[in-house]
Amino acid sequence: MRRDLWDAGFTALPKWTCPQCESGSLLTMPDFPRWEETEYSKEEQDHQDSEPDWTVERFVALMKCEVATCGEIVVVGGDRQAWMQDDYERNTQSWESILVCGYVRPAPNIIPISHNLPSECSKQLKKGFELYWVDKAAAANRLRIFVERLMDHFKVPTKGKGKKVKVHTLDLSERIDEFDTMKPGHKDALDALRHVGDYGSHQGEADAQALLDCFELLEDALAELIDQKKAMLAAKAQKLIQNKGKDNW
Repeated sequence: MRRDLWDAGFTALPKWTCPQCESGSLLTMPDFPRWEETEYSKEEQDHQDSEPDWTVERFVALMKCEVATCGEIVVVGGDRQAWMQDDYERNTQSWESILVCGYVRPAPNIIPISHNLPSECSKQLKKGFELYWVDKAAAANRLRIFVERLMDHFKVPTKGKGKKVKVHTLDLSERIDEFDTMKPGHKDALDALRHVGDYGSHQGEADAQALLDCFELLEDALAELIDQKKAMLAAKAQKLIQNKGKDNW
């Protein structure tokens, strides 16, 4: 996962991968981005202490998939802000404009979505991508819901004793424990998503870097759980060994 594609601000919109065809790059269309300064911001420029970062500007842009047969259109909007750029080598500072995205729709996939992933899981993951730009706490909550749906996909029980004496409805923590007995090795990653989701739900906020960490952990976990990447690579290795280096049977 390239984390620089999901930064808080950009000097120019990045070439995200198209969320529709998942192969072409999104290119900013001609005459975009466009921005406009608010009237109240213009009035504040007359203040004697006014600084460039006092300016309030909104921007909008249209991006189009470069694949002609796809041509998906993505709408991007947010704030255009002044940012102080430090040049440590020359020991200088200068103001630079950056685009801070407030929404991107339809949102590019922050991590690849396997075609083997169940539709209900894909739905929650895509919603998480979209909410990442709008409301990071809500995006964190979607990741928690995603883990619930993933447990459903693997038929992890919703009732049991867990660590208690009586049978009860298992919470997500207990379901993850149950899942670890079925498919060991992913408990820490799933617990991390659960904790970030809980924090987003209870505190109403989530850290962007924590969310990107979650997506990175999830990408690695799904490669094994859904696409069985390690098993496939092991099978290829055995095939080459059995055939003395030849890629045929």
